[in-house]
Amino acid sequence: MLGISIYKNKANFLRTSKLSNNDLCVTHHGTYKYSDLNGTISNSLKDIIKNEDIRTENSISLILDTQFCLFNQIFCDNLDSLDFHGNLSGFSDIENLDSYYYPMGARDDRYLGIHVDNKLKQKIIDSVDKLGFKIDGIGLGIFSAQKLASSMFKAKSLSKYAIIRFVTSSSIEVIYINDGLFSLYGRFNIVKNKINPIKVFGDKLSIDDIAVTIEQIVKGRKSLSKIDKVFIYQSNGQSKLIKNLINRKYNDIVLLDLFNHKNHKSLSSNVTETINRLSFCELGIMFGDLNV
Repeated sequence: MLGISIYKNKANFLRTSKLSNNDLCVTHHGTYKYSDLNGTISNSLKDIIKNEDIRTENSISLILDTQFCLFNQIFCDNLDSLDFHGNLSGFSDIENLDSYYYPMGARDDRYLGIHVDNKLKQKIIDSVDKLGFKIDGIGLGIFSAQKLASSMFKAKSLSKYAIIRFVTSSSIEVIYINDGLFSLYGRFNIVKNKINPIKVFGDKLSIDDIAVTIEQIVKGRKSLSKIDKVFIYQSNGQSKLIKNLINRKYNDIVLLDLFNHKNHKSLSSNVTETINRLSFCELGIMFGDLNV
């Protein structure tokens, strides 16, 4: 299996094969960098196929960075009327967006709307088609990372857990699973140890739980009071907070390192290598249920 995650100026790739016991084993992985998004879309798959000598694959799992998406929250009693709500979403260019809606929390009428530029999506699909490949599925960064946490880090056994992505050292993205239900999506900034919500969707209780949890992490608490566990990774740069987590034992905070999910100390000694490995967790749909 081949998976590629696309960011603005880079692409991560991962190849896996099945072992005799039906487990997946990572055989190749790496990162290709480009000058801009167009270069990433046009060249990443072609370069990976050529340079990594990929001959037996004909399909890929594709992950898009959530930075390419727009998000909103709607309340709707009738699933058939979601398209109508899409036209009232507040986006002036809605005809150029492909919209998807996912239930949030225990309420039957709350949905998170995810909107992707359909021209960008089609450009990516066309670039794959030109090389004779097909797309097995398209996922989104942090949501795909949640699949990895659920399948390989045993998060599905927890009542309450969160995935936190450091987009940069001070900008974070969060999803929260409460009682097995997707309950919150949000973006926050951390400025001088203060948590500033940028755009957060979910019920008030979930928002309060996450705000307290982020504050406890920033202040260096080894255990969390509101939720069972937090899985953390960084997709760009090197956060001081994540550096402090490496090689330290925390009860409720786990680095979402695909290559070290069993926490072997020999793989955790080099801070730079550990941080570089973290962004590969966004290829988690290859190891769990496909597609958000």
